[in-house]
Amino acid sequence: MTAHAFLILARPAGKSGTIAAMQLAAAALTTILTFAVALLARAYWSVPSPEPGYPILAVGLAGALLVPLITLGGSTARLAARSRDDRLATLRLLGASAGTVRRLAVAEATLMAAAGVAAGTGLSVALPAALGGLTVHGSPFREASYHLPWWVTAALPPALIAVAAMSALLGLRRVTLSPLGVRTRQDAPRLSWLRAVAGVAVVVAAVVLVQISSPGWGTAALVAAFALTTLALMAVLGLVGPLAIGVTARVTAARTADASSLVAARGVADDPRAAWRSVSSLALASFVLLPAGSLLGYLDTISRSESRAIMTTDQLLLFADTRTMLLALTAVSFVVVSCQIAITQTAAILERRDLYIALDRLGMPRTALERARRVRVLRPALIAVGGSAAVASVVAAPLVLVAATVAPLFLVSAVAILGLGLLLVWIGVAATRPVLSRALTAPSRGE
Repeated sequence: MTAHAFLILARPAGKSGTIAAMQLAAAALTTILTFAVALLARAYWSVPSPEPGYPILAVGLAGALLVPLITLGGSTARLAARSRDDRLATLRLLGASAGTVRRLAVAEATLMAAAGVAAGTGLSVALPAALGGLTVHGSPFREASYHLPWWVTAALPPALIAVAAMSALLGLRRVTLSPLGVRTRQDAPRLSWLRAVAGVAVVVAAVVLVQISSPGWGTAALVAAFALTTLALMAVLGLVGPLAIGVTARVTAARTADASSLVAARGVADDPRAAWRSVSSLALASFVLLPAGSLLGYLDTISRSESRAIMTTDQLLLFADTRTMLLALTAVSFVVVSCQIAITQTAAILERRDLYIALDRLGMPRTALERARRVRVLRPALIAVGGSAAVASVVAAPLVLVAATVAPLFLVSAVAILGLGLLLVWIGVAATRPVLSRALTAPSRGE
């Protein structure tokens, strides 16, 4: 292969402008959210209070952001690869090695991420004004909290670009870079039922730990135990979620008589891991929101009762700040899920356009195709939300039952917020409707 041919195939094509715009928007949005969370975490960390909960809030808020960042970066990388599979396959047929093609794809994703990070960093200058209405420890943000230390501001953009590059590399592991593999993308292997066994074992262990925990352990030991339990449960959701989605899709495909449901179920069954990745952030929000909402409801009841006297001023302020942190985490999760759904749906259209064109030629109405796309995303989302909420309710059963008795409105609010998340998922699917219309009306469809 000559260098001239390589450069022609490597440079972005004009029709990929929409894909490039989505990559830039995703990187810019991720950067803005990262700076916003960093500002809020710094404000929590610097609170002059003896309560150990504030550093925990700061670390928890920063740590919980990692999952949405990595999943969004991986989705963007897969979108970039699938939008260029024609040229990647051509490069392989012309003699380029799999490593060369992979490096080219990762380099392009990294350069696009760098441009988006630069734009997001510039827009983050307006964050102090946007966050000025929040309060921390009972007071508005102090002026020092409006600005991160210079070394944090300098380190965040390169770190985000590095995360994007790593996500691109990990996201491209699933793309087979043989001369024909870029086009065919082999079916995902079946998932082992050992995932379910591991999930049950971890949930049982978490329930036992919650039951035997005691204040006599000390604050540090309790925080460490519950943090490890939460991380283990989140990992189990990542193991069991794809299995549950895949089994449900196969059962639906075997029993349904509806064309839209069949197309959706077959699409999910082909790669349940990808279906889970697209809603994993929503699963995280559901897992955190229900027990946290129960705890907030219980604490709110105490703060408005005669038992308020047993709580210090710092504890009451910590309760209010915990509520702010929970709302911030939920908002970030929902925004990332909406963006991620739009990206993954665009990638799915590019990957399955031959199927959509064939169904269109067979006379399947456009409304049925759109319904198949909605079902393909909303059904895994419902499983993610319901399954995560069920696991959280089992582990935190005493707290949830008490909250349902003394503060049912908080639980109702938590359920309503999760419903809003599902609505954002639906909006993310609807936003990609023009992409499907262009794929079905493009001259290259062969009619």
